[in-house]
Amino acid sequence: MIRKQRPTFTSSELEMQLQQINLDPTSSTTENLEALAPLIKSIQDSDSEQLYLRSLDKFVEEKEREIEKICQENYEDFVSSVSTLLTIRQGSGHLRRRIGELDGQMGDVGRALGEKKRALLEQKKVARNMDDAIETLQTCLRLLDLVHRVGEMIREGKYWGALRSIEDLLHLTPPSISQTPFYAHILSSLPSLRLSIKDAVTASTKSWLFDVRESGSKVGKLALEQMSQRIKKWRTKREKEGGVRLARVGGAMELVHNERVEFDALDNDEIKVDFKPLYQCIHIYEALESKPELQRNYQVDRKTQATLILTSRLSTTPETLLSTLPLLMQELVGFFIIESHLLRTMPDFRTQRDVDELWDEMCKRIVEVVGTGLKGCSEPEVFLESKTNVLLFVQTLEGYGYNITELNGLLITLFERYSELLLRKFSTDFDHIVSEDDNQPMMVNDQEEFDQVAGVCWLAPGEMESLAMQGFPQAMPFSQTYPMCCINIRNFVDQFYQFTDGVAQQHLDIDEVLRKSLDGLLSDHVSKQIAKRLQNMSNLSQIAQVVINLEHFSTACDELEGVLMNLRASQRGGPVHLSSTQSFVQTLETAQNRIDSVINSKLESFFELAEYNWLPARPQSTASEPSTYVFEMITFLTAYVDSVLIGLNEGVKNRAYVHALGRINKWLMDTLCGREVVRFNEMALASVLADVTFIETEIKRLDKAGLDRVFEEVKHTINIVLTESVSAYMEPSIRSMSYPSVKPIRLAVILAKLGKAHALGGVQSSMVKAERRRREADEVAKLAGR
Repeated sequence: MIRKQRPTFTSSELEMQLQQINLDPTSSTTENLEALAPLIKSIQDSDSEQLYLRSLDKFVEEKEREIEKICQENYEDFVSSVSTLLTIRQGSGHLRRRIGELDGQMGDVGRALGEKKRALLEQKKVARNMDDAIETLQTCLRLLDLVHRVGEMIREGKYWGALRSIEDLLHLTPPSISQTPFYAHILSSLPSLRLSIKDAVTASTKSWLFDVRESGSKVGKLALEQMSQRIKKWRTKREKEGGVRLARVGGAMELVHNERVEFDALDNDEIKVDFKPLYQCIHIYEALESKPELQRNYQVDRKTQATLILTSRLSTTPETLLSTLPLLMQELVGFFIIESHLLRTMPDFRTQRDVDELWDEMCKRIVEVVGTGLKGCSEPEVFLESKTNVLLFVQTLEGYGYNITELNGLLITLFERYSELLLRKFSTDFDHIVSEDDNQPMMVNDQEEFDQVAGVCWLAPGEMESLAMQGFPQAMPFSQTYPMCCINIRNFVDQFYQFTDGVAQQHLDIDEVLRKSLDGLLSDHVSKQIAKRLQNMSNLSQIAQVVINLEHFSTACDELEGVLMNLRASQRGGPVHLSSTQSFVQTLETAQNRIDSVINSKLESFFELAEYNWLPARPQSTASEPSTYVFEMITFLTAYVDSVLIGLNEGVKNRAYVHALGRINKWLMDTLCGREVVRFNEMALASVLADVTFIETEIKRLDKAGLDRVFEEVKHTINIVLTESVSAYMEPSIRSMSYPSVKPIRLAVILAKLGKAHALGGVQSSMVKAERRRREADEVAKLAGR
C-alpha cells in the first residue's frame, strides 16, 4: 500500500500561523493549548519542528524587540511584559518539551497504526479473494450440477428438460468465469450433450417403432373386426329394408346410419397406442433444427418395416395363403392406421407424399403376394376367402382416406379368375348331372322330400299346388336333372354374388358378367349337352322326359330373369334377358324332332308291311276294313303316343300326331308318285283312299285339334282322279279354292301311271282311257311348268 506524502510548510506560512495564535494572558492555558493543537499537529505531520523552532525564536526576538520598545516607553508595562514574557518563555519551554513528548508518542502510535492498517488491508484482500474463489467455485458447481442433471434427465427420458437445461447453461452463466478454461470446456461439451440427447431420443423412437410394429397387428385386428361387424349390421339392414339394398358400406346412406358408432382402433379398451415418444422426438429435433433428418430417417424406417411385413409373406402358396393373408392384412391395416393418425395430427411432420409413397408400394406388393399365393390355385373357395380378406382390408382403409384404385383392380382380377374357376367347376357339375341322368321321373316319398324339391325348383304358376294335391310316393314331372341343376344355378348365383358383395363396380358390369356366365352354363353345359345326348337316344319315354325337362328349364329361365333383376347389383334399369332361353327352345325343338324321328322309324317298320295290289279289279280296303298294316299302324300310333307321351302337354302330343300323320301322308304320296310303283288303276287308289279315311276316322276319336287337314293332299289328289275332276282342277279359281294342297306335278305323275295301267288292258276302251289319262297328265304337267 503506498503511503500518503506528508504536507510541507514554508517559513512565511509558519509565521502566519504563529501570528494567528492569540497569546492573550487573560485566556486559559487550555484555550491556548487548543489553539496550538492544530498547529502542533500540522508541524508533526510536516516534520517541520526545527523550522518551527527557528520561526518561534525569530518570533520571540521580534516580540522582545516589540517589548523593549514598549518598555522604553512604559517601564511598568515593560516589567509586566517581561514577567509575562518569562512566564511565556517558561510555558514555551514546557510546551517544547511537551511537543517533543507528543511527537514521539504520535510517531509510535502512527507507526503501530500503519502496521495494523497494512495488516488489515492484507486481510481484506485475502477475504475478498476468498469470496471471489467461493463464488467462482459455487458457479462451477452449479454448472457441473446442471450438466449432471442433463445426464440424469437423459437417462430418465426427460429429453426436453435436458435440452432446456443446456439452454440454461448458456443464458444463466455469470460473466465472472466466462473467460476461464473451465467455462470454455463446458461450452465445448454442449454439442456432445445435444448429440447425446438426440441419440437418446432417437433410440427411444426406434424402440417406439418396434413396439408400434408389435402392437400394429392388434390395432389392425380390432379395426378389421369393427369393420366386419359394421358390414354385418349393414347387410342385415339391407335385407330388412329393400330401399337400401344397393347401398354399399362407406356410402352416404351407410355413413348416416353408422354416424353414432365411434371406434378408435388406437385408443380403446383393449389397446392404447402412445404417440408421446414420437411427438417428443419431433419436438427435440425441431429444437435442434434437425427435423428434415428425422423425417428422412422415419420414412426409411417405416418403409423398412412395411417391406419386412410383406417380405415375410412372399413365399405363400395356395395352401398357406388363407392362414397368412388375414395376418398380413391385420399388420398392414394397423401400419396405415398409425400413418393416417400421424398425417392428421402432425401434418408438418408426415406429408401426404410420404404416406402415399408407402401406400403405393404396399399396394404393388400386396398384388404380388396375392398373385404368388394364388398361382396355380384351382379352388374357387380360396379365391373367395382371399377376396373377403382383401375387400375387408380395402373397406377399412378406405375410411381413412387411402386411394383404393389399385386394390380395386386386384379385386376385379380376383373376380375374373374366380368367375373362370366357378364356371369351370359348375360346367363340370352340369355336364356330370346331365350325363348321369336316367331321364326317368323323379320319385318323392313324403312331404319333406317334396318340400325340398319344390323349394329349389322353379315351377310354372299353379304347378306346385297341383303337385301338392297328389299322394305319396309321387312321380314328379321332371327327372332328377332339373332339381339338381336348379340347386347348382342357385349355388352359382349365390357364390357369384358372395364375391361381388361390397366390390366397387364402376370398372366392371358384374350383372352382365353373371348373365353371360349363366347363359354359358345353361346353353353350353345343359341345353347343348341334352341335345348331344338326344342324338343317341331312341327310347321314346326318355325323349319325352327330356322334353318335359326342357319345358321346365324354359320356365326356370323366365323365373331366373326376374331373380337376376331383383339381385341386380347396379342401379341401371331395364329387364334381364337370358339368351339360354332360346337355346332351350332350340333343344326342345330338337327333342320334339327326335320324337318325330323315333315315331317315324316305328312307322317305317309298318310301311315295310304294306302289300298293296296296284292293279286290283275292285278295292281291297274299305273305310271300315282298312289294310292290315294301316290298322296295326294306327292302333300302335294312338296307343303308343298316348301312353308313352302321357306326361307331355297336348301341344307336344298334337305335334307328334301331326308329324306322324304327315309322315304317313308323305309316304303314301311318295309311294304313289315314286319310281317303285310304275302303274296302278283307280281301284288301287280307292283302296288307298279307304285307308286314309279309316285313319282320319280313328284320329277324330282322339279329339285332337289340327289333325283334320293332314291328309288333304292325298285325299284331294285321289278324289280328283276318282271323281273325274281333272278338268275342274284346270280352272284356276276352282284349283285355288278347292284343291290348294294338290301339287300339279304329283297329280300329273299319278295320271300318267293310271294311263300306263289302262294301256295294259289291250281293249279299245282301255286304250281310250289310257290316252285320256296321258292327255290329262300332259295338261296338268303344264301347270307345274308355269
